[in-house]
Amino acid sequence: MSESPILPALDLLSGTVSAAQAAVEAGHLVDIASLDGAVADLCAAVVALPQPHQAKAARKLARLADDLAALAAALATQRELMERASKAAARQRAIEAYPAETSGS
Repeated sequence: MSESPILPALDLLSGTVSAAQAAVEAGHLVDIASLDGAVADLCAAVVALPQPHQAKAARKLARLADDLAALAAALATQRELMERASKAAARQRAIEAYPAETSGS
């Protein structure tokens, strides 16, 4: 029996998620707007696979779930860092807007 085209698609999506995680960890912003749809489509396709392919697909889905969890953690860290940087920049703008008065003025 030949391999289902769903199995390579799961590998491709896992690789895409891993690449997105690496980009986020390197400080880049990534567009993952279509990711949820791609995951949902593949999950639906896996359910329809013939029995011989389901075990292999389940292992690939478990790997994808791990990759997605790692991406979520990287995005949470990125968001926290960006929020800190934004607050620091706002403080700096406030300091520059209201310079300290010197004595004798």
